Amino acid sequence: MKEFARVVTVVLVGAFVLAGLCGVAQAQQKITAKIADILSPDHPHSLTMQFFADKVKERTKGRVEIQVFHSAQLGQTKDLFMGVQTGSIEMAKMPASFAGEWIPESKVWDLPYLFNSREDLWKVIRSNVGKKFVTEYYPKQGLVGVFWVDDGGRSIYASKPVRKPEDLKGMKIRVQPSDIQIQAINEMGGIGTPLAFGEVYLALQQKVLDGAENSPALYWTSKHWEVSKVYSLTEQFWSVSSFIANKKWWDGLPKDVQTEITAAGQDAEKYFLETYVALESKAIGLLKEKGVTVVTDVDKATFEKRIQPVYDNFVKKYPFGKDLLEQARAAKK
Repeated sequence: MKEFARVVTVVLVGAFVLAGLCGVAQAQQKITAKIADILSPDHPHSLTMQFFADKVKERTKGRVEIQVFHSAQLGQTKDLFMGVQTGSIEMAKMPASFAGEWIPESKVWDLPYLFNSREDLWKVIRSNVGKKFVTEYYPKQGLVGVFWVDDGGRSIYASKPVRKPEDLKGMKIRVQPSDIQIQAINEMGGIGTPLAFGEVYLALQQKVLDGAENSPALYWTSKHWEVSKVYSLTEQFWSVSSFIANKKWWDGLPKDVQTEITAAGQDAEKYFLETYVALESKAIGLLKEKGVTVVTDVDKATFEKRIQPVYDNFVKKYPFGKDLLEQARAAKK
């Protein structure tokens, strides 16, 4: 009987040790994940993805490896968004202008002339407005917000200067797939025309589009200046995006790994701002060297007056519109 008890004890101890070793092995098991975007490898968003991946590897001591996919290698923006929702892609960049179809609160970021500077924009991102996206709006869609980036003040480029609303008459201007951006360009005097980013160069070259709008940095890295030589500093939008993760995948990560990835995201935001501002400050000079005409005497005051119906529609259409707009405006102060 004593011998039997001894054997049972040994077996139980061995089982507990084995379970403990399995737990340790599971905790230390290497985790791989994909992160994706549509932009070229030299764009600050792509550089920030790589920086983030390197930081995650460093912070987790090699336990987590993030594979970086740029240049639409895994598909266009909609493909990436659907991939994250279904879990076939763990992380990807989601522009606010695209997210509005599923997360209507995201439309606040598209409102024209709401932000006058990057400082304005990041005050709102880091306020309770930005926090609500991470804590409330994204989780409802099975998403986790990992970190934010912006794409600067977006201005119109075409084959001629755009100084006032009359200059935009009859011009098809490419915008992101956002009803607010479409309406804004229409109110400004043009014809807002949504089109996938990867199709813009050819559409400009073939005169299917009369122009487009984007930041100096993306205008430069996309080489749209080759087919559209006049850049007018209208700065109607300040573009913002989130790098998001699939919530089911995220919830399955060990808590300490979640903590380190979150910290790497904060590191990435700091790196992004330094990298983007550096490129942005050079982009205008680089464009001028390539023969681009940069128009600075834009009548922004008149454009701002013309887009008031966009705000009226936002407040009227969405139950949260008035309150969210007031919060965003308050956060800038």
